[in-house]
Amino acid sequence: MSTSPEHQNGQTVVALTKAFLSAQHEVRLFLMDDGIYHIVKNNSLGAAQQLASLSSEKMTVSICTQSAEQRGISEEACLETAAWFSQHELAKIVAETDRFLSFGN
Repeated sequence: MSTSPEHQNGQTVVALTKAFLSAQHEVRLFLMDDGIYHIVKNNSLGAAQQLASLSSEKMTVSICTQSAEQRGISEEACLETAAWFSQHELAKIVAETDRFLSFGN
């Protein structure tokens, strides 16, 4: 997801994640561009609390390191469970998944 917390995509992704997890599917969420603000702990518009409650063996959240660096976001400001990866890791996620959904502008 690359859209900011003000965009409806955040709630759509959370709803889909809940549905996929309840159907026993694995969910791998990769946040980049302004999508990284969804896991900033002090951002009341983001989905950090919801995503933290969903985090499990079947649900992982990754953040684009370059997007975070460009926006001055530190690891301490984000969910502790989020992994910090490059776009290379996103390419591996895409290659390994059965279905890939993209939420952007």
